Amino acid sequence: MKANQFIFLLWILSDVLLISACNKEETKDDPYPPFIVLNGANPVWSPLGEPYEDAGAEAYDITASLDTINISARMQINSNVDEDEIGSYRVTFNVADEAGNQAEEIQRVVYINIFK
Repeated sequence: MKANQFIFLLWILSDVLLISACNKEETKDDPYPPFIVLNGANPVWSPLGEPYEDAGAEAYDITASLDTINISARMQINSNVDEDEIGSYRVTFNVADEAGNQAEEIQRVVYINIFK
């Protein structure tokens, strides 16, 4: 009879361990967010009526294996610069890595004015 009780306890213990293993929270393979590095100056002054070409930025990701890779091709760039209107404008840079980690958005301020 004791052998049956021992087997029963082992069976209960294995079920408890299996259930607890299934209920564990999933950990991310890549907990590191990417980062963005601006090229050129910030802020930038550009003459009224002349084409504005942004210097751009580079985006990098630190992988789960701690390698740093260039992910600039994934970057999204938004600009509201109007070269024909004096004012202050923003160019924003965003990127997310393959694991879905989002970088901190970076902005460049662009001033369009009448001075060269």
